[in-house]
Amino acid sequence: MLGLVADDLTGAGDSAVGFAAAGWTAVLALRATRLRLPAATGPVVLAVSTGARAAPDDEAAARTAAAVDALVAAGAERLYVKIDSTVRGSVAGQVDGALSAWSRHQPGAHALVCPAFPAQRRTVVDGEVLVAGRPLAESAAALDPVTPRLDGDLGRVVPGAVRRPVGDLGAAAPGTRLVVDARDEDELDRIARTADAAGADLVLVGSGGLAAALGRVWSSPLARPTTPPFAGRVLVAVSSLHPAALDQVGWLRNLAAAGVDVLTTPPEVVSPQAAARDLAGRVGDALATRAYDALVLVGGDGAAAVLDRLEADGVDVDGAVVPGCPTGTVTGGPAHGLRLVTKSGGFGDTSALDAIVRGLRDPAAPPAPAGSDRPHPLRHPDAAPRPTPKEAR
Repeated sequence: MLGLVADDLTGAGDSAVGFAAAGWTAVLALRATRLRLPAATGPVVLAVSTGARAAPDDEAAARTAAAVDALVAAGAERLYVKIDSTVRGSVAGQVDGALSAWSRHQPGAHALVCPAFPAQRRTVVDGEVLVAGRPLAESAAALDPVTPRLDGDLGRVVPGAVRRPVGDLGAAAPGTRLVVDARDEDELDRIARTADAAGADLVLVGSGGLAAALGRVWSSPLARPTTPPFAGRVLVAVSSLHPAALDQVGWLRNLAAAGVDVLTTPPEVVSPQAAARDLAGRVGDALATRAYDALVLVGGDGAAAVLDRLEADGVDVDGAVVPGCPTGTVTGGPAHGLRLVTKSGGFGDTSALDAIVRGLRDPAAPPAPAGSDRPHPLRHPDAAPRPTPKEAR
């Protein structure tokens, strides 16, 4: 069994889905203190979210270590730490906590850090995270209202980390943090093959990109069931205030597709916790008063709050409706069996939410045309325009 610990719920999902696509049983648990072990005959990935992205490093380390201990107690034999692909938030603390806990079970524990996700235009070049080939300071990550990141140099993001070429990942001292470049899927696959040979001492730290590569290397012959499309009503709930998510909401609302309801956080709510609670309450009310065939949650804090409000135990992840956006079913609580899609706020171009709705209803349907995901003046659907990255600096 692979244990996967993520700093937010949508990240846990978009990493677990790489294994689900490769035939693994993938279960996303909502609480490390209540892990649900699936009855499975093949390989299993058990994922848990700490919600530690916006936490201080010491708190993030403690949450991550506790989650790792719980995963080990549940039977985890390898460890994957999912961080943000644009290294927002408490990355250093998460790596520290993971190594501290894993070293109690694997004394030679050391880490390989590569947050590249080429399918989302995130790469690591010369030890620096780039978005669409540009520095983070010129990307939407610099505008994130909760955990902005302007510097993508992994040697500074993870203090003490050292760069290594993928061909030189042999013996490393316990506690070492190794940074590895990846520009495309082929390089991620090479990293995954090397990591496989390195054994359980190696803690893998990355995003959904490296997780998908590991899924390809550790693929299972077991076939995953295919979920048929449907023509029913979809509820889209967006807690993320990431500029990309705000653009996507505006695009979806402008299309005015039938059978699609959209809920967002009010622009005057500045606390992510308050925004998440507000959205969770409104989603709960909507599901209680109207029948929906699918729920789309955008933003990790809001997704966690919604599923907590619904008294869910977890999510059985079974695929991806579009790259980086896992699908599954809610387990436990009054929404048990509801079709679910989760999406990181920063993923996708302007038409991403429309692509999700179309993919749920008809996987063969092409998305409405949209521009690139390069930054441009962005707007909350209910507020005044936000600045571009250059204007914000």
